[in-house]
Amino acid sequence: MQKWEEIEQKKEYLKGYIKAKNREALIKDQIQQLRLDTMFPALQGDGMPRGSSQKDLSDYTAKIESLMEELKKEWVESVIRYERIRKAINKMNDEQEKEALTRYYILREKWKEIKNKMGVSEAKLYRIYDRALENFEIL
Repeated sequence: MQKWEEIEQKKEYLKGYIKAKNREALIKDQIQQLRLDTMFPALQGDGMPRGSSQKDLSDYTAKIESLMEELKKEWVESVIRYERIRKAINKMNDEQEKEALTRYYILREKWKEIKNKMGVSEAKLYRIYDRALENFEIL
């Protein structure tokens, strides 16, 4: 694999942190909505109560529980993914490289903010970032 391909692969891996955190938030919202749906199954979107048999409610509750279990598994996978990325960054030896990757990929800061907080020029920040990507190891 060529060097630039390896760097691009590392960037995509690091972007996985943001994707995993976004996925986690979406899953939490879905679980919350399912909990509300479970509490008030007889109400539809228009707010009007509907009659239904006990069997219908049991089937509905079972489907909701099954869906919640699937979402919880996805949630755990997302947490594992972003924790793995965070650990890989923290394993790095150079503090500036670690800080640049953490601020950019985990804290989602803009380059201008990062250079100001790190107290370096923009050119120096990009050199630190490039070196960080070269030294970063995917776990």
